[in-house]
Amino acid sequence: MTELPLRERRRRLDHESVIAAAETLVDRNGYDALTMTSLALELDVRVSSLYNHVHNLDDLRAAIQTRAMRRLGHEMRTAAMGRTGVDGVHALAEAFTAFARAAPHRYIAMTRTPLDRHAYLEASTDAAAALAVMIRTAGVPDDLVLQTQLALFSAIHGYISLELTGFFVGATDNLDSVLAQVVRGAVTAAVLTASDAAAPAHR
Repeated sequence: MTELPLRERRRRLDHESVIAAAETLVDRNGYDALTMTSLALELDVRVSSLYNHVHNLDDLRAAIQTRAMRRLGHEMRTAAMGRTGVDGVHALAEAFTAFARAAPHRYIAMTRTPLDRHAYLEASTDAAAALAVMIRTAGVPDDLVLQTQLALFSAIHGYISLELTGFFVGATDNLDSVLAQVVRGAVTAAVLTASDAAAPAHR
């Protein structure tokens, strides 16, 4: 195949192709290694050409975070179909973990402080809605849903972080059971908290 002249490649560059190339770099080298210079080299263009499509490095990194969250939300929404309760929460946890395993560097990017909080929160709508439905059908009242969402995310993220660093290597061959116990513990704690709050105070 004849390689396109540099001018032609530049003319075909757009926002989507720039972000897609940045994701490829993140997958290969990690989120912190992403720079405008490395991206320009990847695309074989001048750094100045990139500024026609993204404002700066933070804009680029914010797009990586937002797209990762949107992709996770899609996968969680798919996993939620036909599920309810604790079984549904487990399905969402498995989808969450599968995403982290498939794209660990993008997962790391997604769990950093959002650089564009408004876009990030908008992108998280599907993931948050899917989790909220499962939590409610597991018996958690509305006033504890947000707290339980954050607690579940914290528990699952803690597990994933340890897995991605290799902490569990050699410890057990049944990591899925470890994750299941983490999820079960978080859901059980939320239900017990709700029960305690509803119980009449002892005199």
